[in-house]
Amino acid sequence: MTQASPPLPTSRGALSGVRVIELGMVMQVPLAGQMLGDYGADVIKVERLSPGEILRTLDPVANEKGGISCYYAALCRNKRSLALDIKSEEGRDLLLRLIDSADVLLHNFRPGVMERLGLSFEDLEKRNPRLIYAVGYAFGATGPMAKMPGQDMLAQSYSGFAMSGVEESAVPQITNTPIIDYMTALSLTQGILAALVERSSSGRGQKIETSLLDVAFAAQVLEQSSIAMHSQRTSWVKQSMRFKTTDGWLVVLTLFRDNPLRGLCAAFDVLDFSGQPKFATRDLQVKNIAEIEEYFRPLVAEFSTAECVERLSGQDILCSPINTLEQAAASPQIRNNGMVWSVPVSGYGDVALAGNPVKLSRTPPELRISPAELGAHASEILGEIGVGEEEFSSLRVRPGTHDARAMRRIRTMAAAA
Repeated sequence: MTQASPPLPTSRGALSGVRVIELGMVMQVPLAGQMLGDYGADVIKVERLSPGEILRTLDPVANEKGGISCYYAALCRNKRSLALDIKSEEGRDLLLRLIDSADVLLHNFRPGVMERLGLSFEDLEKRNPRLIYAVGYAFGATGPMAKMPGQDMLAQSYSGFAMSGVEESAVPQITNTPIIDYMTALSLTQGILAALVERSSSGRGQKIETSLLDVAFAAQVLEQSSIAMHSQRTSWVKQSMRFKTTDGWLVVLTLFRDNPLRGLCAAFDVLDFSGQPKFATRDLQVKNIAEIEEYFRPLVAEFSTAECVERLSGQDILCSPINTLEQAAASPQIRNNGMVWSVPVSGYGDVALAGNPVKLSRTPPELRISPAELGAHASEILGEIGVGEEEFSSLRVRPGTHDARAMRRIRTMAAAA
């Protein structure tokens, strides 16, 4: 039986008093909702009926052992959970009543889905003129790809991101980390905050749109400028060297230094050969970087990563260990920066999860609500819009229909919460 979450402290965050209705699934919109929740907003995650948000079912370990999915835990702290069938008349009515009290609505459904349900911006603006309606699409609201299914890696591929810094004859590089989803969540959050500021003077909400594709393309702002102005592709990767050390890996960059080769030579106590014609300028050093990397490979291999970083940093050369995620999470700098949050997760106890990267001096992001079981807050959320036991018992139920099943589940979750 679903249990209600214990009472938690009232938000003291920068967005305290802002109510957000989140209808999104998987990453970009759930992450944007979590960011707003970290800043103190009251985020109500409206999930489909069991099994709920797709994130809940993506973790095979949790599926086997029980407890909350690791992916749901990663993106759904600081939210209250309510399960509704918004395709049913009763579920949609409850959602509309929630929206009447909301400041922000977030979703990432394909174009046309919300419109068919009578939940378009134009529909909802009539009910709540102050509503900020934020949408994260895959490829855009209109256009030949608008209604195609989308995903982070597809946006990387279509936008040119997967070929950035890659030779035309080489294999495209798709990053495992869903970086486009993350950046799209940041973009949505930025748009919402801008709209909240504007609303304080106009009193009106507005619609915010972005997409995985737009963000993936915009992220290549420097590369696009190089192509447009000089008809050549910029490769920052070509200005890097990767070395194996006695205990790991090291990256060394030639960026932003007039004569990086001189610094490399000094760091490893070898004769400076940056005066040779083929290495006489920084641009020539970049052009012939493969030779430099080959020369220093055996030298670097004699030292530990920490020793190399100390030597190179002493010469003001840009360098860093190449860590695993486990190493990064345990590192003194990440811990110092407060980037690992201890979050209670059902079935797992306190878990070290990635925190919010933005620091506010007076109203810092904080953990108020742990990732919740499906529908855990149904009773309190619906009670806030005036739904009591009497209304539950009087809701229209048509035996044998999907609506009937939906309402039975709504009542069950509300009674148990």
